[in-house]
Amino acid sequence: MILKRRFRGIWICILTLTIFLTGCISGGKDTKDEPGGVPKQTDSTAKGDVGQDKDISGISIGIEKALKLEHPDQKGKKVLQLQLKATNKTAEEKFVDVFEMSVWNQEDKKLRIYPGDNLGTKLAPGKSVKGNGYYVIEGKGPYKVQYENTETKDKQEWIINKVKDMTVDSSEK
Repeated sequence: MILKRRFRGIWICILTLTIFLTGCISGGKDTKDEPGGVPKQTDSTAKGDVGQDKDISGISIGIEKALKLEHPDQKGKKVLQLQLKATNKTAEEKFVDVFEMSVWNQEDKKLRIYPGDNLGTKLAPGKSVKGNGYYVIEGKGPYKVQYENTETKDKQEWIINKVKDMTVDSSEK
């Protein structure tokens, strides 16, 4: 009984560490060769592409909301939460994964993925799923989001001009 609890605890630690290291490795890559910068927006009230669905290899993906959250481990750091919805419009099972999504800030610096409850699932034909993608915020927005299907190399981009601030700092103002 005690051995089962220890094994379960060790397994959870290994899984968490693996997810964290995967995010660090994918976020640490030099992005100088990545596609162009994010254009500066003069209208700060523009929503950008939030709410707009885009098709990537038969999967319709939309960013429903963009939120700024407190980083749970590092005081003063913030996390960008992208609330996503994906629908499989094909006749075959498809995979949807936040690890195929990249986010860049206004200075064209790629944000590291935060090892939270990130969306990653197989999606049956005609089915939809909602989930989140989490990224450690560095610099300022607007943010460019790109989803690239690793099998087909199809890409779509969104520009996020407005992020709703859900941090403690914003509620005190």
